[in-house]
Amino acid sequence: MPISGAYRAKSFSLAAAFAILLEGCGAGMETGAHSDLCYFTYVISRSGWPEFTSTMFRSADSAGQRLDVYISLKESRLKFERAAQGYQASYSADVRLQQADGTSYSKEVQRELRRKSYPTASDSSYDAFLLSFRVTPGEYNVDVTVTDQGSGEKDSHVYKKNIPEMSGAPMYMSDVMLLARADSSERGRKITPFILSNAGLLSDSLRCFSLLSSAESGTDTVTLTLYMLKIRAVPFNTFTGMLFSSTGSTLDPCRHSVDTVLVYRRSYPVAAESGGAHVFGVLPKPPVGNYILSVSVADSQRKVVSSSLLFKVRGKSFPDVSDNLSEKIASLGYIATKGELDKIISANGDSAVKSALLRFWSDNGGYGKMAEYYQRVSQANRFFSTCLEGWQTPMGMFYVICGAPDYVECRGPMYERWTYIKPSTQQQLIVDFRLNGEPTDPGERYYGLENVYSNVDFWSQYINRWRSPY
Repeated sequence: MPISGAYRAKSFSLAAAFAILLEGCGAGMETGAHSDLCYFTYVISRSGWPEFTSTMFRSADSAGQRLDVYISLKESRLKFERAAQGYQASYSADVRLQQADGTSYSKEVQRELRRKSYPTASDSSYDAFLLSFRVTPGEYNVDVTVTDQGSGEKDSHVYKKNIPEMSGAPMYMSDVMLLARADSSERGRKITPFILSNAGLLSDSLRCFSLLSSAESGTDTVTLTLYMLKIRAVPFNTFTGMLFSSTGSTLDPCRHSVDTVLVYRRSYPVAAESGGAHVFGVLPKPPVGNYILSVSVADSQRKVVSSSLLFKVRGKSFPDVSDNLSEKIASLGYIATKGELDKIISANGDSAVKSALLRFWSDNGGYGKMAEYYQRVSQANRFFSTCLEGWQTPMGMFYVICGAPDYVECRGPMYERWTYIKPSTQQQLIVDFRLNGEPTDPGERYYGLENVYSNVDFWSQYINRWRSPY
């Protein structure tokens, strides 16, 4: 079905918005509770805090504007205590909305969880719920705080959300959301939003939902468009000698060098009664990557409304890489030569590639070093991931190769210095990182490599450590 000129212009204009949407790959703003921490201190401390994601969707219906706040918390990050029938944990979630004119809304929820066995770190169970607010138009500061009652640990996310005036619009579309389920029953449609940051946990299809508000009834054309965002990471080839310049690269791949690739587009009619319609869509699940989903509706008069959603697809095992062959080979580039990598990649079939990878470790370091190395890669993913996997970031690279720094020095949120010291010689490796762009949510910062003070021999000692047996 042809796409209207209005939609075509809208689709091309999306490219200009990608850089804004990708800023930190998140919608959060820096929270006061964490802004004074060194980034390294923050990411290490964060591993003990409740892990949750929060997503907001705005919509309009006959009763006016509404803001839905969906919260999802990973159960294994809570402190469970033994109970009569297994284990139990509890947490609270406090959501506060504050408008510039002083208007405020707040809701608090207490949640209790009971499990037959103690959750482990690898468990992928999440507890999720929804809080809805009837709001007036305007810009809101939204503060979401989750507190683990067992440990007393807490974490906060702070956002800005604009609620436009929708009552006079002939057509309006709510924010688009991904769905875990969409069930039909005699009483209508029941939707279960999917609000986890890891869309890789979905099955083989992406289901999405949006609410269309329309002043008139008629047959509209819905168009679903899925774009992949190609984010170019800066490659490091460390074994052959990394070139440390006095002015390192400050490019933030999460905000620049973004190419868009059309993955999928589908158009179909939908009958909208006066007052609106529910718009459901189903797309094939895309491979691992960063995406933006656009849902557009055009009526018979060629009036167009649209809504977009930025999301990531990561492997189900993320941040672990033990079952991810491609990540294991790619991250090996920090300590393997190009010829060694080419030999592994050129093997015929996955089984041969795995054998070649094991042969590399058998000849270089041994299987114990292999397990330690990939554990370090997984930790870098957990600590430093933004729109890139953590091991691909400059901080992640030094963490994989050199481990945790001996000293960390903060010079405000913009600069951070890591110092590594070799005890036997007091030789030092000093690495300066600089925050790219304005400070955002500390959980999504990207620090570029600024300066490195060392010599190649000292750096090679770290590389060769991985290639030598214990």
